[in-house]
Amino acid sequence: MPFIRNYGDGRQIWKIGKDLGPNVQTIFEQAGKGNFLSSINVIFRGSHFQTPKKFDTETTLKIIEEAYQKPEEFFSVKEVPKITVGYIPKTDDLMHHAGFDHPDYINEVLSCDEYIGSLLSTLKNIGYYEDTAICIVSDYGNYKAQNMYDLEPFFQKKGLIPYVPKKEVSDFDAAFGSIGFFNFRGDTWHHHPTIKQMRNFEPSGIGSKKLDLFETLWEIPGVKLMYYRDDNNTPDRGIIHLERRDKKTGKIMKGRIEYDVHGKNQKTKYTFDKEDLFGYENYKDVKELLDNKAHTIDEWLAATNQIDYPIFIDQLPRYFKNPRACDIMISIIGEYGFGYEHGKTVATYPYSHDIALKKSMTVPLIIGGSLEIPSFEIPYCKTTDIVPTLLNLLGIKPHWSVVGNTLLNYKREFTF
Repeated sequence: MPFIRNYGDGRQIWKIGKDLGPNVQTIFEQAGKGNFLSSINVIFRGSHFQTPKKFDTETTLKIIEEAYQKPEEFFSVKEVPKITVGYIPKTDDLMHHAGFDHPDYINEVLSCDEYIGSLLSTLKNIGYYEDTAICIVSDYGNYKAQNMYDLEPFFQKKGLIPYVPKKEVSDFDAAFGSIGFFNFRGDTWHHHPTIKQMRNFEPSGIGSKKLDLFETLWEIPGVKLMYYRDDNNTPDRGIIHLERRDKKTGKIMKGRIEYDVHGKNQKTKYTFDKEDLFGYENYKDVKELLDNKAHTIDEWLAATNQIDYPIFIDQLPRYFKNPRACDIMISIIGEYGFGYEHGKTVATYPYSHDIALKKSMTVPLIIGGSLEIPSFEIPYCKTTDIVPTLLNLLGIKPHWSVVGNTLLNYKREFTF
């Protein structure tokens, strides 16, 4: 198991590209030869990363403008970038700290519009607009927690000591907004614990008794859902265990997702003991997939894109297959916000965006610019379709590991 890295630490977040490993390629690495630019983009491997003076909207987009106006100041070959990725972090920061309904957040979104407009004007003035495809997409959607809760006393009472690198005594590491991601000590911190070990866990706190970690996490206020991997899972085949507390009776409902992977193609099957955990049976299209058979990511997407827990049956195994994934995930579905990160309560604001409800999972996607882009609208797609679509416009085939499909092959639901 890879060591735990806290990407919330500003010094560590730039190492994500290195941690991805050689089996994953960035869009720059897939695009062959040419000049590539990252403007404050976290995953920049294979590109020229421009170190910004400020991490704000204006700086992000002005760097891109300058790369088109004066490419010789960025690249050894005086050509404009073949692919540019710009990341705007300020809207996310304001959403968390002030809220999506705060004037400062709204004004920053308007600033995005202003500086994108400036970039488009520059592209038109220097003659690159009609040769450039421009893609704009948001981070996933937001919500406001109903209550805030400090979890530090809870873990202290249980005798569970937070993980600290190089510290000999520690039990767990967690990041918890309204979704809690928990890693626990196995044989060592380089091994995931087994289910048996988690049911008979010995906390390091003085005088602490053995804990059933599953039962312990159910004691956190508001917990409604719990997910964890089976001990015998491999990257190609396995089971994700699902549990949900019935809000009327308090009893725990159980289900499972079985996944089977061939190459990059994954199929998943969702079954449950007595009751459907996600309400899928209430929808005809989704109910047809509850047939004790395995289905593809696009089948789940087509059936669930308009309801809560969209594409969830496919996505949860993809997360847990990652060796860096947590051991137990729990969900409060937005009732509480905890702001707990790596041993400390660091946030007291109720705004976040980590729940699998439709209102928090659906965001707009706009691709425009070049006249070569056909004009049509589609009702849904995956964020993983963006890279294949942009590479398709360049006449480039994506890396084998890419899950998405080019949107140019989708059925045109509406034409203009």
